Amino acid sequence: MESIDNVSVNSADICSNFINILDTVFKDCPDGVVYKDNTLCYRMANSAFCKYYGIKDKQDYIGKRDMKFLSSENQKLIFDISHTILEEKRPLSFVMSLNNKSNVVLSVTSSPIYFEDVFLGIISIIKDITQEESLKEEFVNKHYEYIDSERKLQAQRETFVASLGHDLKNPTIAQIRSLELLLKGSFGEISQEQGEIIEMVLDSCRYMNGMLSTLLATYRNQGGVVKLNFAEFSLPDLVNECVSEMIYVAKDKGVNITVVDNTSENIIQADRVQIKRVIMNLLSNGIKYAFSNTELNLQIYGIKNMIGFEFMNESPYIPEERRKSLFAQYVSYASAHNELGIGLGLYASKKIIDGHKGKIFVESYKNNRNSFGFRIPVVQKNNLSDRFIQF
Repeated sequence: MESIDNVSVNSADICSNFINILDTVFKDCPDGVVYKDNTLCYRMANSAFCKYYGIKDKQDYIGKRDMKFLSSENQKLIFDISHTILEEKRPLSFVMSLNNKSNVVLSVTSSPIYFEDVFLGIISIIKDITQEESLKEEFVNKHYEYIDSERKLQAQRETFVASLGHDLKNPTIAQIRSLELLLKGSFGEISQEQGEIIEMVLDSCRYMNGMLSTLLATYRNQGGVVKLNFAEFSLPDLVNECVSEMIYVAKDKGVNITVVDNTSENIIQADRVQIKRVIMNLLSNGIKYAFSNTELNLQIYGIKNMIGFEFMNESPYIPEERRKSLFAQYVSYASAHNELGIGLGLYASKKIIDGHKGKIFVESYKNNRNSFGFRIPVVQKNNLSDRFIQF
């Protein structure tokens, strides 16, 4: 291939013809077009190119290698790009800002031109992308504004939840201390039945206090992420504990709870506090929406490597479309009964069971019987120390 400094007469003729063709084709092109010969001197440019750079006379660029009206920075950029194209023999694209009063931004694509292995020069297509860049910058600014507003909103949520949790903990602790004093007989003797009721209420208050502590820690330190703390415990014992805490609520409505343990091995690996939260949520709903003076039949069972908790009550039929979204956030079972509910209990329950690699479910039958429950692995596997729930 011929060098830049040794151009044959034929190639010069070719360049001249090429310039005439370019001038004809690109004369009225809305994008700027400029041609530099094989000595990197400017030979041809259309009106759009001249307009971009503010060129009024062709003599300002014809036969020259430098454009004095460009900044030294832009001249160096064009020089470096041109020589890279010569070395690598391939097109290159770049963006250049003219830094003038209108802050024009240009997109430039430069390509080497060959004819029968003879290097004829470089042709560049220049497009004004000022508006596109402005819109892009505006979009980025809006995006960062959105992120900033979301961060502020999240901080407000966390402050609200932390304040609410703190305000709820104080009376809960006071209740716990008062109930402990009652059990000790500090205010006089109590009967065995009274002691059982107080013990049940005390357990419920302690559970509430533990949940509030978890809530505060979650929003203070982890932004809504709860770490599961796995330990071995008996699921039937936990179920009986939950039933004991709910027994008087059930009796008040005339709902009789029966528990059947069909497990052979009932020791499981799970987060006891979170599984209790699930059981209490399900039982609370099961009692709340059950018809008065009916049975709630609860069973614990094993199936393969899973352990299951399930109960059936007598309550209004839940249509299939409502069942599909029952465990979604802010979808409440209460809406099916024209009652108030924010729909977080079942949503949180599903998150917890998912975190245990299990499954939560609901079945509804047109004879007004509904079944709620979950199944989780008896033995948890794989990275128990790194198991988290994002609420």
